[in-house]
Amino acid sequence: MGNTNSRVRHLPDVFCVCMGRSSKAGDVAGSAAEDAASSSSPHLPARNLVGEVGTESVEQQIKQSMLHWSQLTQFDSDCIDEEDVKADNMKVFLALQLDPSTRDFFNTFNYDTELWESVGSLEIGHKFAEGGQAELFHANVTWWKSEDNELDREHGREWVLKVFKKGTRLRHLQSQWPHGMLKFQEERVANWMSPTPKTYPRYFCNVQCGTLLGDGRFAFLMKKEHLDLRRLIDDKMKLISTNNCGPFSKEVAEKLMFDVGLGMSWLHSRGIVHRDLKASNVLVEVRDSGNIWCFVADYECSMGVVGTGPFRAPEILKACREKSVSKRPELFTMASDVYSYGMTCYEILTGRLPFDGHLGIDIMDAIITGKRPEVPEYVEEWVHKVLSDCWQHDPTKRPSFGEIMNLIFSNSVRIRGLVERGVTYHMDRMDWIKLEVQ
Repeated sequence: MGNTNSRVRHLPDVFCVCMGRSSKAGDVAGSAAEDAASSSSPHLPARNLVGEVGTESVEQQIKQSMLHWSQLTQFDSDCIDEEDVKADNMKVFLALQLDPSTRDFFNTFNYDTELWESVGSLEIGHKFAEGGQAELFHANVTWWKSEDNELDREHGREWVLKVFKKGTRLRHLQSQWPHGMLKFQEERVANWMSPTPKTYPRYFCNVQCGTLLGDGRFAFLMKKEHLDLRRLIDDKMKLISTNNCGPFSKEVAEKLMFDVGLGMSWLHSRGIVHRDLKASNVLVEVRDSGNIWCFVADYECSMGVVGTGPFRAPEILKACREKSVSKRPELFTMASDVYSYGMTCYEILTGRLPFDGHLGIDIMDAIITGKRPEVPEYVEEWVHKVLSDCWQHDPTKRPSFGEIMNLIFSNSVRIRGLVERGVTYHMDRMDWIKLEVQ
């Protein structure tokens, strides 16, 4: 069946995405997400499991994380016929492989389709995490091109597979992919095949490819990372014996804020609104030098995401309270992402979750009426201003990420030195502002 023009397109230097989506499958579109979002108890972020299993069993970790899965609009899936879903998924997948703008991103392993040969063999290993909509598995990939296998060995790359659960229709997932995601994948492949490829900044996570498994389930193949920012924060907080400081030094906190902002700026420049930014949706790599690198993750199915508890902007919470959020997609904007960024910076600076310890009050109403987390005195005035600007009640008054990056650059000696010396960022001072207008 396979076309002789086999497409082995192993793209180097890509990163993986987190999990943490969804309410139970089978809910009528929007209803479960709205009901959960309108309750008075805050929905704190998931402890997304993105790497090795810790002291708890996988089952224990998944059970604990279920309380904090992000809310996701689901499609009505009554009377699921698995054979029908499998056939329909293949139909949609072949259409994606046929489309010149998307075909380079959609590959198969272990079998050929009517249009293309497989790009290698794939062995699915143990499951190590689960969300409401998908499961994460360790994966062993052997590419047909030996040089791609050599690249994996040389860079120590390991792979994970984010597999959407049985009964999930690819056409429904396709409607949840943000505008700009596939456009960027097309741009990425074209860049890789160019005789003079550009180097993309590494501040967001990229999916290697989309694939359809032999049993009809759709999956994303991603590079494995071992840690997310929320887990790193928790580990650091265990070592702190005072309430007068956060989990990181001033310099490290500023770099983390800057890195996350760059990742969001890049996504926004591609027309991708994240809709669920929080520390548990940021992957980190701690290198031998001690440097920490951040990669904004879990945006690939964001169009159906309602977000997570107090990380959501007041305009979104108000629609959740009114149970109209699924009918108002216009509320999910770059400005609502900026609000969530402020909450993520709060995690970085304090080590705490927003409104942690305030379970006795209605957090949703409090945020809608203007309440924000209390910022400790040890946080510098200019950083406090960044948070206050991001938390503006009026979305039109919140800064862009270009403005945020410029404010951090102007006030942080650490960031200014790294950028001016070309260390770490390899970008001109104006690059992050230019991202806003591409």
